[in-house]
Amino acid sequence: MKIVIGSGLCQSGFEQKGVAIMSNPSVLDLVSKTVSGDREAFEQLMVLRRNTITSKIFMETKNPDEVEDISQKVAIRIYQNIGTLKSPEAFDSWLNKLVLRECFRHFAAKEPTEYLECSDLTEGMFVETDTDCLPLAYVENLELKEELKGALVRMPEASRRMVILHYEKEMGYREIASCMGVTVGTVSANLNRARNRLRKELLPS
Repeated sequence: MKIVIGSGLCQSGFEQKGVAIMSNPSVLDLVSKTVSGDREAFEQLMVLRRNTITSKIFMETKNPDEVEDISQKVAIRIYQNIGTLKSPEAFDSWLNKLVLRECFRHFAAKEPTEYLECSDLTEGMFVETDTDCLPLAYVENLELKEELKGALVRMPEASRRMVILHYEKEMGYREIASCMGVTVGTVSANLNRARNRLRKELLPS
């Protein structure tokens, strides 16, 4: 099934295909009809929530080239799973979580080294006062940041991927576990080993 939301932040594939837009449609009514299997109502709903979906994806990915692909996947998941929605009033909250999960799946599928080349690590694991973290200088000093990137590249792939998803993409342990198909305990253990490895490799004894 091909469901097009749009390739940009202000463009709709449905509108381009000539889907008639209802005057002041009720989102709740469209959600209810979509749950009942009304394809036209679903298309109307996607038009109304197009900007919400694409803007949220862009906020998470910071990459306009990835918006269309993730939007397509989001639309398919909405169509397949909207029947699990407990009430139409909960749709927007449900949609927001669904978009985030799809972005997380996208992040988890990417090669971790892609993040190291194009984005900065957050300061979550780099503070001066917490002995469980690395010094803040590793995100403030370019030379030290390169040392950190090198240490991450040498790390086992699974641990490296978890470090990037947790500290760069700010994903929780449960989200990482769900995306990577492992237990929360495995995520916790890998992140703990990764932090210990980075401290031993980067910090003077």
